[in-house]
Amino acid sequence: MALKSIDMSMFNWSSCRDAVSQQHGNDLPASTEVRLTLMEAIRVGLLKPGTRLKEAELGELLSVSRTPLREALTALKSEHIITAGKDGLRIRQLGWRDITDLYELRATLEGMAGRLAAEKSGHSEKAVLQELCNDEDMMICQGAAPEALAQHNAMFHSAILSTARNQFLSESLVRHSQMLVLLGVTAYSVPSRIISIQAEHHAVNAAIQSGDAEGCERAMKHHLHEALKARLKLASLSTNSEMD
Repeated sequence: MALKSIDMSMFNWSSCRDAVSQQHGNDLPASTEVRLTLMEAIRVGLLKPGTRLKEAELGELLSVSRTPLREALTALKSEHIITAGKDGLRIRQLGWRDITDLYELRATLEGMAGRLAAEKSGHSEKAVLQELCNDEDMMICQGAAPEALAQHNAMFHSAILSTARNQFLSESLVRHSQMLVLLGVTAYSVPSRIISIQAEHHAVNAAIQSGDAEGCERAMKHHLHEALKARLKLASLSTNSEMD
């Protein structure tokens, strides 16, 4: 697939910065703000996989000096969000093998998180998870936008990880899950997948509520395997669209 040249001056950078401020506040170090702004631009599709990043142009567009910009780019390279090649820096493109490997790892790690959550969860934590499931039901019933559902999905998975109470598992999952930003459109954009996700979340939650550790691990792995199938289908549709 040919890599396209994109005029980044046409992007609405202010909307990305506003989103970062709303989520993280206004007192971030400059390099962190730049990193998160670039991540947001990738998430919303302004910066697409394969896009070349020109340091001087980015510095001017983001009104940031060279040092924090380079620190941000270095961090994104270490997180495997951008790659460095002979022609400079580009947003990383994930192939089918990359997507499969990422979701297989997520299935293993989140399966473990589910098991630990079922073993360790107390009354208050179970109540939070049940409320998240109930809220998701209401959002789906009311026809919530895919992006809103995706954000709620992240909250559900984060709550389970928090309940697992394992620092190293949490750090590992957060680090690898950052790469999901490269996948573009959310699976919630596929109507049939919304109902499947809802049922899978209920299965995970039911296992936690009953303290069924093995059942929760199994339900979470199934959830991630189904997510992988949906993601590969979306990747296939995206590839075919770009070839048309």
